[in-house]
Amino acid sequence: MEPFIQAAPEIDVDEIMAAIQKQIQDKKNAGLLRQSEIDEIAEMELQPLPDFLEIPHIYEPVLYPGFAENMAPPAMLEEAIQEKGLVKGIMKKVRSLLAPWTRFMNRPMYVELKTGINDLQKKVPIILQSSEYIRLLHNAMHNLIVEASKLKTEEELLKTRMRILEDKVEFLENRQRALEKRLPGI
Repeated sequence: MEPFIQAAPEIDVDEIMAAIQKQIQDKKNAGLLRQSEIDEIAEMELQPLPDFLEIPHIYEPVLYPGFAENMAPPAMLEEAIQEKGLVKGIMKKVRSLLAPWTRFMNRPMYVELKTGINDLQKKVPIILQSSEYIRLLHNAMHNLIVEASKLKTEEELLKTRMRILEDKVEFLENRQRALEKRLPGI
């Protein structure tokens, strides 16, 4: 037959149980505990405590894993297609004639694009800082949720203790009334 409680081989459960029973007997002998209280504790419904270490950290690994390392590098321009033969010579002459006109037409877009890139380069630190703030806010919110759940379980435990104490007080009041009825002169 297997023992009721199993533990690692180096832990002697029987010795621990004997020590607990000896402490209970010592308290009974000293008058600190009564058999009815011991029976009440033994019959009390056990409620498991949640393991706070099992609460998942859903924000840290999922939100921005390796943000700086995983940023996409700028796209590389593909190599120009090489033209061959007669078409290549004709296109070279046409391009040399049209180059000043295309530069003139594309100049406003070029200037706008260049200033946009410069503005973006100025804003990149702000964007990175904003993402860091978002990360910090998510982690802070996660920690608040963990602490709130701890406080909720502690509140439930305190409510349970309060009910137990109310029952004990009611029991003692009834006991006091019963003693007052038996001894009318006091």
